[in-house]
Amino acid sequence: MCLSTKLILRKNDVSCGELKVASSVIDTQYQSSLDKLPTMAAPHIRYQFKPFVGSNHWWVLRQLTQLPVSTRVLDVGSGSGAIGQALKMQGVTNLYAVEVDAEAREHVKDIYEEVASDISEFSGRTFDLILLLDVLEHVTDPQTLFSDAMKTLAPGGKVLISLPNVAHWSVRIPLLFGVFDYYDRGIMDRTHYQFFTRKRVRQFLRSGPPLKKCVFSSSIEPVELLLPKALWDNPLFEAISKIRLAIAWALPGFFAYQHLILAERE
Repeated sequence: MCLSTKLILRKNDVSCGELKVASSVIDTQYQSSLDKLPTMAAPHIRYQFKPFVGSNHWWVLRQLTQLPVSTRVLDVGSGSGAIGQALKMQGVTNLYAVEVDAEAREHVKDIYEEVASDISEFSGRTFDLILLLDVLEHVTDPQTLFSDAMKTLAPGGKVLISLPNVAHWSVRIPLLFGVFDYYDRGIMDRTHYQFFTRKRVRQFLRSGPPLKKCVFSSSIEPVELLLPKALWDNPLFEAISKIRLAIAWALPGFFAYQHLILAERE
C-alpha cells in the first residue's frame, strides 16, 4: 500500500538559491525560454533542467542531498544528464544511464560510467537508486519498463518517479470546452503515449513488484521557463511558489502538475 504524505519546508532544506547556483554550474543553456527551443530537438536540448522551487527536479535534488557517495545509481531516460551531473558534484561516481536517443547519449557520456540504449543491457546488475523521471509517459508499455527497472533495484533500494498529471486544471478546464490538444511540451506533450491520474499511479505501483514504502508528493508548473529572470529571481516569487506548492500538496488531483513518488523495494 502507498501512503500519501505532505512534505514540509524546513530551515535545513536545500534553498532555492543553492539550487539556482547548481543549475548555473551544470549548464546555463537550460535557463533559456521554451519558445527558443526546436520543437522536436533531442531530449537533452528539448527538456530543460528545472531547479526552481516546486519543480520535479527541485524535489529530486532535495531527496538526494544526503545520498552516500558509494550509491549505485541508474538514471532511466537521462535526457540532459542534469541530475547525474548534480550527483557527480556531490561525489557520487557510480552513475549509469539508459537513454534511447543517440544524440543525447553522446551528450551525457562523460557524466555516467556507462550509457545504454536499452535497460536490458543492465540485466543481472543491481542498483541502490533508480531514477524514472519524466520517462514512463513516453513509452507504449510503461508497466514493462517499470518492471524491468525494478528487477535491477537491490532489496531496500529506492526509486524516484515523476509522472505528469492529466487531471491538472490546465487539462480539465479546456476539456470542458471540447479542447484536448497536444503541444510541444508540458502535460499534453505530443510525445506522451500515456496519461496518469493519482488513482492510476496508485494502481500502476500496486501492479508492480512489492514496495515497502511509497511516499507521494506534487510539483507545480515551472513557469520560470516562460518568464524573464527578473520576474522570478526574487524572494516574492519564491514565496508565491511555496504557496502554490502547498496548494498542490493539499489538492493534488487538480493542482499537482506532476505526481512525484519515492518508493522503497522490500
